[in-house]
Amino acid sequence: MSSQQSPLPWFRDRWLRAAIAIGTVLRVLPAAVWYRDSCVRDECTYLRLSERMAEGDGMTSSAGWLWAPGYPALLAIHEFLLGHAATIKGLQVASAAGCAVLMYRIVRDLSGGRRRAALIAAWLYLLSPHLAFFTMRLWSEVLYGTLLMGILLLLRWARSAGPGAKQRLKAGLLLGVMAGGCVLFRGVATYMLPIFIVGLLWTRWRQRGAWGQAAALALGATLTVAPYSVYATQKFDATVVSDRTLGQMMYLGNNDFPPLTFDYGNGQLSKRAFKRYRDRGRLPCAGRKAALERDACQTAAGFEWIREHPTEFVRRMPQRAAQLMTPHSLLTRHLRWGRWKGMPWWMDELIVLWGAASSGLVMIGGSLALMIRGRSHLAVVVGGILLYHVAAIAALAGLSRYRVPLEPLLMLYLALALDDPRGTWRLLRESRWRMLLAGLGMAVIVPLVLWHLPSGWSWWRAW
Repeated sequence: MSSQQSPLPWFRDRWLRAAIAIGTVLRVLPAAVWYRDSCVRDECTYLRLSERMAEGDGMTSSAGWLWAPGYPALLAIHEFLLGHAATIKGLQVASAAGCAVLMYRIVRDLSGGRRRAALIAAWLYLLSPHLAFFTMRLWSEVLYGTLLMGILLLLRWARSAGPGAKQRLKAGLLLGVMAGGCVLFRGVATYMLPIFIVGLLWTRWRQRGAWGQAAALALGATLTVAPYSVYATQKFDATVVSDRTLGQMMYLGNNDFPPLTFDYGNGQLSKRAFKRYRDRGRLPCAGRKAALERDACQTAAGFEWIREHPTEFVRRMPQRAAQLMTPHSLLTRHLRWGRWKGMPWWMDELIVLWGAASSGLVMIGGSLALMIRGRSHLAVVVGGILLYHVAAIAALAGLSRYRVPLEPLLMLYLALALDDPRGTWRLLRESRWRMLLAGLGMAVIVPLVLWHLPSGWSWWRAW
């Protein structure tokens, strides 16, 4: 794998094709071997929502949650056209391959054409155990992560659009459509639109064309989200942009019981344990079928709890962030539950260790590389997305699943550092403010990543 710029287009890079082939096998093989493996929790809820959609009921709530419609709608399309919603896994495999290609192209641009750096990024993504696991499960994380990566590539194209006003506005509008797609997949993405706008305007604050693109981005996002928002607002007789889940998240993280999560070793996994844990705090303030009323009163109750316990709210922030940043994932839970029957114990242990090491390297190494090598508008956008998600989780409730779409962002910069470690070290030594930033950042990030590391092993649950 030469570090020189390859004259070949990405689709002729044999090392990239090999990575995609191996990554596809890693994703398809477990699904083929354990094809009877049933849905788990939120996956089952997604399936119920999609079945109702396919039957013509439109978007509905479930267990007091009104989720964003994007993923259930895609499941419903597969249910309607192919007879089984789970056939979406084929789309997710293709999406994973597409995300690797997007990363390859972005890193090659970032590195000034270094093919080896681009390949490292693709291999990091395709060999990640828990990213492979989520590709073959019924969660939206892989598709959402690919959307984010597509936005990063589109952002570069929009910034480099030609001098014609029409071309610039077209680029901004398309970027807005992609951003709106993120909102329809995750309600939390609604508040990321300013980050994308800043990315468009970065170093171009005085250019009228850049402001026109920002307006086009906002318009594109609005036009993408508005039809569903109008539909849901009328159907549920309450304002809905994409989802209404804030109250439920407030209930899980801002209550008299410690912040709830559902990861192996640091969460409440059984219904009995969850009920026993939940009974220590305030009860839900509305029925499960009244999702909008429940969301409103849960949100109000959550803010009231924060006003009454401001010190405890702040004290819990690191714990909730650590729940997000645990190097384990729901793959660890799946293996510890014995869902892949017949696999030898040593292989379970190897995958758990491999997954934790992979995620730990990405979170710690990728964050450090971003602080050292981050330049231009892309670093601003990537840093903004990461900080925004961590801040939202720190204020609400954490789960390792929410981290899955964010790791590919860090892999972009980790690949740059792994390709050129001496250059990365030189950049760090040459900038005192980056040395300070890296030192402070690692002092925060490393303890958060290691906080729940022991939870993956039954004989080592705490430090």
